[in-house]
Amino acid sequence: MNIKRFGRAAAALLLPALAAPLAAAIVVRGGNVFDPPGMDPARVWDETSSFYVVNIFDTLVRLDPRTLTIQPSLATAWETSPDGRTWTFRLRRGVRFHDGTPLDADAVVFSFWRQMDPANPRRLDDFPLFPEIFSHLQAVRKLDDQRVQFVLSAPYFPFLASLTADCASIVSPAAVRRHGAEFTRHPVGTGPFMLESWLPGKRLVLAANRGYWRGRPPVDQFVETIEPRTELLSKFFQEGTLDILSSYSISQMASFRKLDWVRVTSEPLFSVTYVVLNSARPRLRSRAVRQALCHAWDPRALTLVFQDHVLPTHSLLPPGLAGPAAAAATAPELGFSLAKAKALLRRDGVPADAPLEMVLLRDEGLIFQVLSMYAKNLKQAGVLLKLTRLAPEEYARRVAAGDYDLAISSWIADYPDPDSMLFPLLSDKLQQQGFATVANAGNRRELLERLRDARRQGDLARRQAA
Repeated sequence: MNIKRFGRAAAALLLPALAAPLAAAIVVRGGNVFDPPGMDPARVWDETSSFYVVNIFDTLVRLDPRTLTIQPSLATAWETSPDGRTWTFRLRRGVRFHDGTPLDADAVVFSFWRQMDPANPRRLDDFPLFPEIFSHLQAVRKLDDQRVQFVLSAPYFPFLASLTADCASIVSPAAVRRHGAEFTRHPVGTGPFMLESWLPGKRLVLAANRGYWRGRPPVDQFVETIEPRTELLSKFFQEGTLDILSSYSISQMASFRKLDWVRVTSEPLFSVTYVVLNSARPRLRSRAVRQALCHAWDPRALTLVFQDHVLPTHSLLPPGLAGPAAAAATAPELGFSLAKAKALLRRDGVPADAPLEMVLLRDEGLIFQVLSMYAKNLKQAGVLLKLTRLAPEEYARRVAAGDYDLAISSWIADYPDPDSMLFPLLSDKLQQQGFATVANAGNRRELLERLRDARRQGDLARRQAA
């Protein structure tokens, strides 16, 4: 959600858009509490960095933000073999990277192989998302300067959708070779904006790519002020030194709605925030205890804290990605009931005031309020839940080591398909990297096999049923 001033709203669109050249330069000034960790699309998995990646880089195909359909981008056309394993893309002619080098099949092959090949000299680390999203990808081949071919290990229904993910962005090979590990601080793509300057923790400036293949962007320059104090950003906004505010409290947002010179815009995210129960812990191996923890959860806490800006769900799939079976799974038998929670705990022989610990990131302000209410419910049911707020490094270390009873986590789909939510959330590799998943679920193997079957199913109705 963004807050924008009227009078400058025409300059607020930073998504790639076709626009006629404008006579006067337009500068949009934004404010954010977060500094992006980096802008190498192969290494990005946070929302802040992703914002810059999608403005600096292009992918072979793009997602229409309104219809969620797949459209041509750096590729103008594509075809697939009858068995669904070979995909051939024809590249757009005349496109150049920000450093002046041409987009061609070599650049596409380079962008994928540096993530695919463990022995590739440009492979800087274990890229976090590519192995999860493109585990089915066997080879990427140059057919000629304008054609590139992808070979899959098996038919993969969401392949086109997966090519819209950040890690499928096409990078400048020359820039990667030049900057090495610092490419994440010196990103070069073909997108509508270029990185002009970056003073970490202070200021970040994007400049329009005036030779952009889709037409000059409607904004000439985007200047982001990075300030960890939300109250100071709010002050800058009210004084008129910021046009867009991306970081604020819900109470601030409610007050801004009342001002006639402010526009509040919201966009839905394919995102789910969830609690992981570590069933490897002795007490949580009990199904009755896990059910009791579910019964102690009152979804009304979300409405109380987040008002109408979140949607409670019983699924790991956000609305819009769920198939018919998932949409029907409202799980009423696990609804809020402290009486049921108490009865289950007594039946299982759990002692009064049994201790459990939940780990979460220390900057989870509103989430902490919600979980504090949850802890009060659990105390009434007979469980003492300790909420431990951790720095990101310590949180990742404890999650990777399995040193937690419960953990709060969240996931945003990388492309518009349920596959992008479910496979990562069952990934033990991501768990080992410090991201809390449900990889320790007892039926994980069965679930993975069903998901693999769905990947190979080209009929949408049958795939949703799988």
